[in-house]
Amino acid sequence: MPLTHANADGPRLEDPAGTVARLRSALAEAAPDAPIAIMVHGLTYSPRTPARCPHRKLYGPTCPEAWGRRLGQHDADAPVALGFGWESRGSIWRAYARAPEAGRALAELTEIAAALAPERRISLIAHSLGARVALQALRYFAPGTARRAILLAACEFRPAAARALDCAAGAALDVLNVTARQNRLYDMAMEYGFAPGRRGHATLSRGMAGRPGWHDLDLSCATARATLARIGHPVAAPQTWVCHGATYLTPGLFDLYRSALSDASLLPRLSAALASTTPPQRPAPGTRLLPFGQRSPS
Repeated sequence: MPLTHANADGPRLEDPAGTVARLRSALAEAAPDAPIAIMVHGLTYSPRTPARCPHRKLYGPTCPEAWGRRLGQHDADAPVALGFGWESRGSIWRAYARAPEAGRALAELTEIAAALAPERRISLIAHSLGARVALQALRYFAPGTARRAILLAACEFRPAAARALDCAAGAALDVLNVTARQNRLYDMAMEYGFAPGRRGHATLSRGMAGRPGWHDLDLSCATARATLARIGHPVAAPQTWVCHGATYLTPGLFDLYRSALSDASLLPRLSAALASTTPPQRPAPGTRLLPFGQRSPS
């Protein structure tokens, strides 16, 4: 699988000429109809710090948990995987405030990819605060530049997401919003840490059912997992009680995500199959979630 990278330098793309050259090379290695997956990390990463570089850690190519490997690194028909790095070290408040300018750089990268490969489907895969970056990028996109966004344990509020989607590019975007009860402690920390007591400031963990093009998938729901298996995408139950990485570490998920990159009909079929399921009750505020499992970086 062709794996390449790009970084933000504030609101601009770092080294655009080098990015173009690397992406051209990756595209030349890929199958002619392979889609492009732009991967966006969340909190605690810095492309300029080797020990926290997302291209060495989260994206691969050698880390066992890396997204590049899970997208089918050695398969001939694997997607072109483009890892996007932005400065997200420091407090969550600082990183949350910095995400919109990273979104501007992500939009620049996405437009470059669309110009180099107009025939390929482009999708965004974003975890945690990376989902905020991806959503903030939409205002700069031409409609249809990115066809789909896969948001994993998104660290964003529903009103902010709705505002970001209220543009032509947002209206043209399909979104798969993947949640898990194992991330609820982090969702609660965000809701209480950023907006204590403010009505309407729920995170995307509570979904946005009814919005056109929006598809919620709760991995904690056994019925939802059974439905996934029936449509050919078996996914294991999340394996720890508390895990910020449950939406990408759980076995079977990246087979689903990879299919979603190229199959335009998958999300509507999934939503139709899930329509009769009832989501599980989420823990009430103050519920104790123990024992702790993997506290994966975002």
